[in-house]
Amino acid sequence: MSREYEIVYIFGSALEETQVNEHLERFHELLKNAENPDPISGVNHWGKRTLAYPIKNGEQGYYVVVRFETDATLLPEFERVIKLEESVLRHLIVVNERVPITPVVQSESAGQPTDKTDKTDKPSENEPSAEGGSDGTPK
Repeated sequence: MSREYEIVYIFGSALEETQVNEHLERFHELLKNAENPDPISGVNHWGKRTLAYPIKNGEQGYYVVVRFETDATLLPEFERVIKLEESVLRHLIVVNERVPITPVVQSESAGQPTDKTDKTDKPSENEPSAEGGSDGTPK
């Protein structure tokens, strides 16, 4: 059964974009099968970024995020090949569950994020309720 995944690669900063693309093509060949000959649905090159902490004596890494769909039985070999590649500093594979994202708006006064749906569901403390006055007593 095919599932959708997302992987983040961090390559060493010494690699150029063409070299990164060559590695990606080699890795992604391992994800193909008869059921899904083109498993890659999106590639996002973030480029070179400063790492939070040094990895293998490096201060920067080249980040790439890839979305793909493949059978779970192909992942162990895929990860094995990535781990053996010395130019990959770190990688992380997660299942993409496509959870809908609720919009969050930054509150102007408090600087705290607020959910847009809260204002329509509950009356404010200062607004009178349909049953009575602002203190909740009947009129």
